[in-house]
Amino acid sequence: MLPLNQSMTLAFLSALMISYVAIPPIVRVSKAKRLGALPNGRTSHVGVIPTLGGVAIFAAVTIGASLFLKDDFPREFQYIIPAMVILFFFGLKDDLVGLSPQKKMAGQFIASLFIILAADVRVVSLNGLFGIGEIPLGISYVLSFVIFVGIINAYNLVDGIDGLAGGLGIFVSTVFGLWLFHLGRPNYATFAFATAGGLIPFYFFNVFSKENKLFMGDTGSQLLGLLFATFAVKILWCPADPGSLTFMQGEPAVVMAVMVIPIADTIRVMSLRILQGKSPFYADRNHFHHGLLSLGLSHWQASTTVILTNVAIFLVAWFLRNTGVLALGILVLGLGLIACTIPSLLLRYKIIDRKKVPGHEDHPHLQEDHEHVAETHKSAKKKEDVSSLN
Repeated sequence: MLPLNQSMTLAFLSALMISYVAIPPIVRVSKAKRLGALPNGRTSHVGVIPTLGGVAIFAAVTIGASLFLKDDFPREFQYIIPAMVILFFFGLKDDLVGLSPQKKMAGQFIASLFIILAADVRVVSLNGLFGIGEIPLGISYVLSFVIFVGIINAYNLVDGIDGLAGGLGIFVSTVFGLWLFHLGRPNYATFAFATAGGLIPFYFFNVFSKENKLFMGDTGSQLLGLLFATFAVKILWCPADPGSLTFMQGEPAVVMAVMVIPIADTIRVMSLRILQGKSPFYADRNHFHHGLLSLGLSHWQASTTVILTNVAIFLVAWFLRNTGVLALGILVLGLGLIACTIPSLLLRYKIIDRKKVPGHEDHPHLQEDHEHVAETHKSAKKKEDVSSLN
């Protein structure tokens, strides 16, 4: 049997290599079959970009982690891996032909059902929030479903610009991997480090590659949300020994801080949509990262700003980890909401003029590029249909 640290290292390296080898052929097939995302008035890219990066991430994580799980791995993984497969196929169908929000939610619900009910990975205590410790079984199930579906959607929504979902995912999976390792949960830590390994090549292809650039799509973002929700709930489920590095009074708030920007931004954007009389799932450009683009930042600059903001809030929470859970939770969420609102305030009060910012969706040159790419895609499709008839 391999030593624990060696198992995690090999899972990380295996996932990294699988992802690196898998991405170029996925891009080639996607381009050959025209399986990509067209730009529109809401998206931030120009040109048709393959959206099946999640296929490489899924293969890297499942194979890389499964090869190096400890022999005594718990029965939860009999249900966690099938849950990943279920959500993978729902995401894949959405990336290929599209799914309604209701069907996407159904996939998230079914995958969460496997983990919460079958694997019994759920929230069992509020850790002293409002003076409440262990909670009844029914409330545990409901709260766990809200957390799982909420985190899956939050991570799905943060995947909006180059480098953001991948870069933030590397940070989140690394932090959760180290945390789970110190809690004595080696198999969960192995999965977390395999996730980090699988995301590193994707990040570089997504941000820096021209020939093999691709997006992770819902296949990847929903899978990451499911894994991160599982890691987060497992950390909350595992008590830490007093005096250890992972023992803290404000543990739920610190766990939230690991993913605070996706969570805070989703709460902010969905609340604004509801106040405007729109569906909370209405697609728009009001996210934190869209605001940074409108301020003139490039995709890499905007995604790096979001990631560093998330890291900074997490460090604040970590240093204050023995503060009461309610006070720390309010502080963490408040900092996240303030950070996500700053770009909108700068643009609204004309501290920076939106119209002068290159890269905004109303910029005439980008709009012409979008229309040209869409028209080219339509023309190519018509030619393909005519040739198939002949």
